This record gives sequence, structure tokens and C-alpha cells, in this order.
Amino acid sequence: MSVLTAPPVLSPWRDRRFRFFAAGNTVNNLGEAVYTVALPLLVFQLTGSLVVMSLLVALTPATLLLGPVLGTVVDRWGPRVLVVPGLVIQLAAAVALNLLGLAEHAPLWPLFVFGALVQVGGAMYRMGWMTGVASMFPDNAVRARGSLGSLYVVTNVVGPLFVALALTRVSYAGLLWLNVATFLAPILVWLAGVHPPRVAPPRRGTRFVGEMADGWRVLRERPLMLNATLVMLPMLLVGTAGTMTLAIFRLSDEWRISAQAVSGILVAVRIAMVVGTLAVSERRGFGYRGLVLVGTVGMGLSMLVMATGSLPLFVVGFVAAFAFQSALSVADDMMLIRYLPADALGRAGGILGLIQGAAVLAGPLLTPPISAVLGPSATFAVLGVLELTGLLWLARSWRAWHPSNSGGMS
Repeated sequence: MSVLTAPPVLSPWRDRRFRFFAAGNTVNNLGEAVYTVALPLLVFQLTGSLVVMSLLVALTPATLLLGPVLGTVVDRWGPRVLVVPGLVIQLAAAVALNLLGLAEHAPLWPLFVFGALVQVGGAMYRMGWMTGVASMFPDNAVRARGSLGSLYVVTNVVGPLFVALALTRVSYAGLLWLNVATFLAPILVWLAGVHPPRVAPPRRGTRFVGEMADGWRVLRERPLMLNATLVMLPMLLVGTAGTMTLAIFRLSDEWRISAQAVSGILVAVRIAMVVGTLAVSERRGFGYRGLVLVGTVGMGLSMLVMATGSLPLFVVGFVAAFAFQSALSVADDMMLIRYLPADALGRAGGILGLIQGAAVLAGPLLTPPISAVLGPSATFAVLGVLELTGLLWLARSWRAWHPSNSGGMS
């Protein structure tokens, strides 16, 4: 079987354990989606400061920088060591944030301190379950990871809509307490026996730092995965919250679109993101190189369409760009499971997460100054060209997409 196309596998949804696991994970993700919308809005309501709100939002992608450390912990002691502690940290920090940060005349520091701990706990939990998928559902781990990625996108669509509908009846504080309750769902799944198996303790004399560095050796031995990440780096820079914000700004400022119309367009964008992920995660076969090629070209051309002065074309490009972005993101998730060995998934995946996290953090920092100099239309043209530069590395690494470069995994 060529590395370019994975063999067909059964859907993970046939497995009752997977359905139970996915349900608990989805409830937790939905609470996280509500939290990431409600907390910044509450802070903006309390302070009126866009800077404070932006700093709070930056806590989420910043946890990607912990990837190599958390990944080494997983490979050394197993996914179990992060899942429950991560959930407990999230639960305790969220309760403390609500009790201390939401009190009348409360200072801002609890929101940042406990908000950061919520995100750190979330990073631990996500690393644990991501690496645990391979051992929990070995017969269809790749599709299981893809399906979970699709559900994550769905929760990011439903979360903001739920906040918009619930705010007429529930306060921001009520939504944050709802988030606390959702942490109990994956804990119940664990107690029901659906969790990663135990692993053998690490060999005596092995050094933590040395093991973490060994993740790079694993990646060097599997240039396919490393090259795929480098091809997708422009996508991570371009497909960020900064680009989304710039698109909303252009719709509102240049074309004077009403808030209701902008909301409708954003709903279409989020639906397209779900479709993009499902188009990849629910396929029986999976053409890696072809999908990366099509996704990169499609996203780049969509950004160039957004640079035009036509409102209908801009909307079409906006919707298409984020559909391709979501498809590439879930493809990357599935490739991690397929092409990295289970005993090094945490370390190698953590290093890739560090590289990707740097790109995700850089995107929102680069977009505003470019737009200030060139204007929104030209900025989208720059972003489109930047996305298409990924094709240069894809062409350079074309021969590396070969079974011998996947570590013997075909």
C-alpha cells in the first residue's frame, strides 16, 4: 500500500466505547468553546480594554508551546498520567476563577492566573487523550482521531451560537459555571472504564531531557511527517484568528455590512469548516499528498479571491478558505496518528506542536501591521501568496512522500 493512500478502515463509530468516549469529549469541548467566547466578552465588559481581552485570548494558543514537555511526559509514563490531572486542574482553576474573578469589584489577576491554569490543564488533557487514541482504538485509530477532530470543530461552531442564544437568559457568570459542569463528563467516561491502558514504567537511568530531544530523531527518521508540517506552516500563519478578524473588519468597514449579515456569513464559514473536516475524517481512504496539494492550492486561491473588490466573491472566498483550512488541520491530526510510532507520539507530536504553535501565535501579530500599511484588500493578496508558498516545499519534498520515509508504515 502506497504512503500516499491509507488502506480503508472501518468507521470508529461502530465501537460503543468510542461513541461513549466521543460523547464525553464533546461535552467537555463544548464547555471549552463557551468558555473561550464568554470569558473574553466578560472581561471586555468589565474593563472596556481590547488589549486585556486580546492578552486573555492569547493564553489558549500559548499552551501549544508546552507540547515537547507534555509529550515527553506521555511517552515516559503513558497518556493516563495527564488526562485526569489535567481535568482536575481545569476543574479547580475554573471554580477558583468563578469564585474570585467574578466577585464584585474583583481584581483582574484571578482571571489571568486561573485562566492560565485552565488552559494548562486543558493542554494536559488534550495531549493525554490525543496520544491515548492510538492505544484505546488500535483498529481504527486514524479515523478515530479524525472524527474527534471533526467533533472539535463542530463544538467551536455550536459554542458561540449557544452563547449568543443563552445570553438573553443566562449571564456570563452562568455560562462560566456551565463550563465547570462540563469537566465532569470526561471524568465520568474515565470512571466507566473508557481510558488509555497502563504502560510499563520507564527504564531506570533514562533521562527526561534526553528523551525529549529524542523526539527530533524520530521526526528526522520520518521526513514525511516533518515535511508535511513545513508545507502546512503557511496555512497556520494564514488561517488564524487574525485573518478572521480582518475579514470581519473589511465586511463591516468597507462594505458597511450589518452585524446581522456579518453573523450570517460567519455561520456559513463555520458550517463550511465542519464540512471540510468531515470530508477528510469520514473518508474510508485517505490520499495524503493529494489532499495537502489540493488544500494548499484551494486555500491560497480563496485568499486571492478575497483580495478582489467584489463583495460576493469575497464571501465565497471567505467561506472556501476556512473550509480548506479545516480540512488541512484534520488531515494533519490524522497523519500524526498514522505516521508517528505510538511510543514516540507524544515527544515527536509535541515538537511539531511547538513549531505549529509558534506559527499560530505569529499570525495575529503579523496581520494587523501588514493591514495598517497595505490595507485589507492587499493584505489578503499577501496572505494568499504566502499560503501558496507551501507548494514550494511540497515540490521540494515530493520524493520524500515515500513509504521508506514513513518509518516503515505504509
